[in-house]
Amino acid sequence: MKKAWALLSAAALLSLPALVISGSAAASQYGQLKGNTAQALLANSTNKGAASHAAQVTLFVGFNFQKPSTMPALNQYIQDTETPGNAYFHHFLSESQFAADYAPSSNQVKALLNYLSQYHITPVTANGMTVQYPLGVNVTGTVGEVEQAFSVSINNYTSGGKSYIANSDNPSLPVSYSYGGASYDLQALVAGVAGMTTYNAISTHVQQQQNVSHLDSQAGPVGYSPQQMAAAYDVSPLSKQHITGKGVTIGVATLASFIPSDASYFWHYYGIKRTGSLSEVGVDGQSTAASGKGLGGSETSLDVERSGAMAPGANIIVYEAPNTNPGFIDLYDAVATADNVQVMTTSWGEAEFFEPFSYAYMLNQAFMQGAAEGMTMIAASGDDGAYDGYPTDKNLAVDSPASSPDILAAGGTTLPMVSTSPNAGPIAPGSSQTGDIPIPGGTITMSGEQGWGWQYLLPYYANFGLKSQAQWKRDIYPVGSTGGYSAFWTSSAPNNGSSLYSWWQTGTGNPGARGVPDVAFNADPFTGYAIYDTNSDYTTAADGWTNGWGGTSFAAPQWAGIVALMDQDLGGPQGLLNAALYANASGGGFHAITQGSNWYYNDGPGWNAVTGLGSPDVARLAQSLSAWNNS
Repeated sequence: MKKAWALLSAAALLSLPALVISGSAAASQYGQLKGNTAQALLANSTNKGAASHAAQVTLFVGFNFQKPSTMPALNQYIQDTETPGNAYFHHFLSESQFAADYAPSSNQVKALLNYLSQYHITPVTANGMTVQYPLGVNVTGTVGEVEQAFSVSINNYTSGGKSYIANSDNPSLPVSYSYGGASYDLQALVAGVAGMTTYNAISTHVQQQQNVSHLDSQAGPVGYSPQQMAAAYDVSPLSKQHITGKGVTIGVATLASFIPSDASYFWHYYGIKRTGSLSEVGVDGQSTAASGKGLGGSETSLDVERSGAMAPGANIIVYEAPNTNPGFIDLYDAVATADNVQVMTTSWGEAEFFEPFSYAYMLNQAFMQGAAEGMTMIAASGDDGAYDGYPTDKNLAVDSPASSPDILAAGGTTLPMVSTSPNAGPIAPGSSQTGDIPIPGGTITMSGEQGWGWQYLLPYYANFGLKSQAQWKRDIYPVGSTGGYSAFWTSSAPNNGSSLYSWWQTGTGNPGARGVPDVAFNADPFTGYAIYDTNSDYTTAADGWTNGWGGTSFAAPQWAGIVALMDQDLGGPQGLLNAALYANASGGGFHAITQGSNWYYNDGPGWNAVTGLGSPDVARLAQSLSAWNNS
């Protein structure tokens, strides 16, 4: 288990105010940290006046990567690790090597903290340790202190019934700050500041059928079993070779605690012979004890249950952080700072619309660190079709962090059953065979696996009087596989440059922006899954099964299990697997999804903005990647 990466002891940090050098703040030249306001959100909000200067806020201050003298810049290094024949191909760094090469020096961080201490802004501690990672530190102070230190105005806002505070202008820091006899450019050191904006739309990517009483009234689970999913996506050839994910550790990144015995019961019920371990880590001092009921705990349960069933030999570490803006960044920093994780899955996110660019950038910094250390990090793409901010924002939008260029985004498909029997298996993915989708009161038949969108329900609901577009939007629109093009990660994005945004992505139809998703997996609740969670609003301690579930929350963890299998099969971690997947997309490792849509984009040959490259044929994909690794 890794503790938070710390440069200074808590005692040393508390002594910083005494180290202030007289006249150090007189370095009157300040530089703005661009991209640190949530411009789209603020434009959709009402300003209610200045925030209380006495209110306490917690900030995450992120650091920019440093350019080492003997190593490539980090974005180039990551690309080199995924280029066969390159001297750095699959030559991954340890956490300590990453910190030594790409994190700022202890003196740079001390100078920043010294500057902040003048305004009584102090580091946050948890369990006696400073909450700090190679690429950032948590600090706390009042709104008034933050306004002075960063030269910002923080106001009260309302949007969509939510109240929050936010900075209306970009923060500034000194470009020449004297500390310890040296001068430091704090503006160049800092990548961004999270926490001045407290609006939080981060949520799970899990969906349930609207009327599931007919399912929950049945004894036991209803929906696809782990074995049926393994059969549908051709995992069996690896299983026969005793490829179970042994020796690989999956990190489940979540914002809610769960009950580990629920996952054990799930695996036992389905006859999954787990040999991997299961453990929990609290991030930022977060307790891992299961608390309030709700979808968050069910999200964590399903992530653990499905990833562990797909890769029964893999170890699983569940990282649980508080659902705050700084906590979400710390969550991924904690995973990236763990030397023992090779694969990460996360099923939480929010539309880019709600975030400043710097926030998305700091999230992606953790994914870049993970990629440099050999991790394959996977995120659910979202469940709101092409309109991820709906209903607050009704424009085309994608989900963060799935839109990050250094993460694998998992979208959703609809994979019909051979028949309506609860025990029926799926149709053969990629075939033209017809299959059934059971819905209340009947079935719908479709041909082959399709992109997940609920347009196919429109004729059904029309029979019950839902005939207007307004009614469709209210009841079923725009549920489906979130996909499209990033507004953040483009060739003109600040702080990065064209080489950083999805250099591995081709055929997206828009070479100037990161396309989402990359891959897909069955996610439609009508062809969905059961969750075992005895702490759910839908269950009791005596009967933990709840049915009718779907969402790309099921795609990401099952893809994490698949990657764990391939890591074992290929003899080591694969890092940013995106490059290899796109390079081998035509080798038979994907079922092309050519039917369906997500309410704007249509499925079709090659990559598309609904299902990416398609759903996996795991055995063939492993063969293609093995040949590519040895090319």
